[in-house]
Amino acid sequence: MSTPAEAKKSSRKGPTRSEASKAAILDATREEMAENGWRSFSVDAVAKRASASKQTIYKWWPSIGAMCVESALALIPDSPDGGRDPQERITALIVPLEAAARTGAGHAVLRVALCAAADDKDAGELWRAWMNRDIRMPMRMLLAELASKRVIRRDFDLDEVIEELLGPLWHRIMIMRAPVREGFCSTQARNFLRVYATF
Repeated sequence: MSTPAEAKKSSRKGPTRSEASKAAILDATREEMAENGWRSFSVDAVAKRASASKQTIYKWWPSIGAMCVESALALIPDSPDGGRDPQERITALIVPLEAAARTGAGHAVLRVALCAAADDKDAGELWRAWMNRDIRMPMRMLLAELASKRVIRRDFDLDEVIEELLGPLWHRIMIMRAPVREGFCSTQARNFLRVYATF
């Protein structure tokens, strides 16, 4: 049976010291990503900003790239309820990326995360796992439903659809190095439905 002191300790609310330290490191990582990019990213600067040791950073993340990707993913909100309209439902699955890109220096943070995912094995695995869980698999289920209702053709290729929907977003973030305009994902969803509509 636990003592009153133990019970009080176990019921303490709020983040633990390690949780607060991790949050500070992720915040500092985003700041460093936005200011210096992937090629000039400094772990020393992150440690200094977060008042954390490099030993702690290397203990919690398998690579610096993985830390960058996790920092970026923390910016991406959950998908909103898409309702019943096909365009709104497709938009709902990809609009969190638009929201993240439009939040402060989010477009710069996402750009660094994509560079890290391309360069670093652990970062790439983390990014692809998120894409598969939050976008690819839900999109597969949604498109299969729309095809069964004859809203879209059945001959779609899932990976090609995702590339068509998100490719322009990556181009704007990576190549144009520019923020994403409001309504970008809704336009992409509308264009997709026009191309794949049944006649």
